[in-house]
Amino acid sequence: MQSQVRHLEPGRPARSGQLILERRYRIVSSITGSELVDARMLDIGCGNGAQTVYFSSVSRHLIGLDILPPDETAVKETPGEFDFVRGSGMELPFDDGVFDIVTSFEVLEHLPDDEKAVAEAIRVLKSGGILFITVPNKWWIFESHGAVIPGVNLIPWNRVPFFGWLPRRIHERFARARTYTMKRALELVRDRGFDIIDNGYLTAPLDVLNDTVLRRTLRRTVFKSDRTRIPFLAVNLFVAVRKCESEKV
Repeated sequence: MQSQVRHLEPGRPARSGQLILERRYRIVSSITGSELVDARMLDIGCGNGAQTVYFSSVSRHLIGLDILPPDETAVKETPGEFDFVRGSGMELPFDDGVFDIVTSFEVLEHLPDDEKAVAEAIRVLKSGGILFITVPNKWWIFESHGAVIPGVNLIPWNRVPFFGWLPRRIHERFARARTYTMKRALELVRDRGFDIIDNGYLTAPLDVLNDTVLRRTLRRTVFKSDRTRIPFLAVNLFVAVRKCESEKV
């Protein structure tokens, strides 16, 4: 059953130079391999474009889609270009089966219906194409998108520790976005004509910390790798799936 988040809000995209952008790109590249080269690619919810441009040097035709135009300054900070299309992830303005790779980085948790958004991604993906999504990890220590809790206004960004660990019905009563267990994320793509090719946890990049000795030390030790097997060290989780060759659109 589709859950409703009472205080659902749009997300804030990562900024140029943040480690999260590099980690996402490296994971996508490691999974797609040579298929990324010359691919026709769609990035749903591209935001300011800071993530999308990472793929511009290898993708044959790269399109970023968002409900608002990208921040041109952010795009220019990183070399590369892509075509921007204004639209919603809930109703993609493209024909069936036109993209080799579709990505969605931290988008589904902000949409009214994440299941419908996944169905749309399936529709525009070619047979044999790859869908890569990331969503917030429920077991990360901090509430990554904040919550509307009466009387709790003292924590910066309102990132309440351990709030995401509450049962879903309680969390989504106050949270500004969904969080996902791996089981919940996999349920979005299961029985939809996909073969799961990889899934895992994306190690927290600690971009919210100031550039201090502490952050550098943590990145060289506990939070060093792009992927982790320990859910408590992951701010996001990812799922990569291939559209079955026999799937009809």
